[in-house]
Amino acid sequence: MSANEFLNPEEAEAKRAREEQESPKEKKSSAESSSQNRRLVQIMNGEFLSRENFIANLPFTFYLASLLVIVIAWGYYAETVTRQEVKVEKEIGELNAEFFTLGSEYNTMRGRGQIAERLKVRNVVESTDAPLKIKVPKYNLR
Repeated sequence: MSANEFLNPEEAEAKRAREEQESPKEKKSSAESSSQNRRLVQIMNGEFLSRENFIANLPFTFYLASLLVIVIAWGYYAETVTRQEVKVEKEIGELNAEFFTLGSEYNTMRGRGQIAERLKVRNVVESTDAPLKIKVPKYNLR
């Protein structure tokens, strides 16, 4: 029914009876939702800041503010640690590459031909004779 229509007395009485029989929970839930809506409006327009209730709950507000600061600081710390971790991983990759490069250079430098070339400056020449095996007779010390 629209708001402008006339209700005959019997229908109006039935409607009132239904509203009276309505459970308290239903009335309470509608009252709670309207109070929650009112609280939301108070928060949005800043009215809650000027109330005594806010001043009474000031320690809790400071607690929430400190938690917020801690969470923000933790986020910055985690970001810094992540940046450092990426930097160290890059450095480890570069050092690994350098290690393998130097290892392969060392292996090529310690070859027999390379050593012979470097010792020619000092007039040390590689022997062309094959090594001989020295045989020692066994002594019997009884």
